[in-house]
Amino acid sequence: MWRTALSITVLAFALGTGAVAQPAVSVRANAGAAFFQSPEGLNNVLNSGVDLGLGAGVELYRGLELVLEGGYDRFTLNGDNLALLDETLSVETADIEGGALNVLSGTLGLRYTVQATGDVRPYASGGVGLYHSVLERIDVPQREDPSSRLSATRQGYYAALGSKFRVNSTYSFFFEPRYVIVDTRGSELDTRTSTRYVTVRIGVDVRL
Repeated sequence: MWRTALSITVLAFALGTGAVAQPAVSVRANAGAAFFQSPEGLNNVLNSGVDLGLGAGVELYRGLELVLEGGYDRFTLNGDNLALLDETLSVETADIEGGALNVLSGTLGLRYTVQATGDVRPYASGGVGLYHSVLERIDVPQREDPSSRLSATRQGYYAALGSKFRVNSTYSFFFEPRYVIVDTRGSELDTRTSTRYVTVRIGVDVRL
């Protein structure tokens, strides 16, 4: 009798455990372009740059995910524009080196994907994190002393709208424009307004 009861208990536990759905986990990687917006001054001397990212998401509810991401953005210096804006430099200067702005970030956010029946699924995302910004020193031939290297680690935010293009139940491509705001005011970078830029991401999403 006790063996029968034990067998029924084990079977019931196994069935109950199997009935609990495991949370869906996905990972994604992307590459794209980055376009610097502000502060004033830097937006005139920085070229558009590159954006790289890697992240993972855990589904909390139907279509709603908790997302952890790491990213890298780089904007190179436009030496010709710098020479035009700085009267102490020669307009013909083509040997200006350095001056790139590098931003390394780690963010935590939420992403909601519309549960459509088709293969195209739009989504919205937003989050907060830490952004480590480094402005490389600028080496100018006409000057003996290069500018100082500046850095700051500050809180930032992002908001994004995108679309997933499903290939199958595991793989999807995605396209995502993203707006980033980093509060660098009063930091070593000495910006009077927040750092703002836009990224356009294209990548692959893998559902594990």
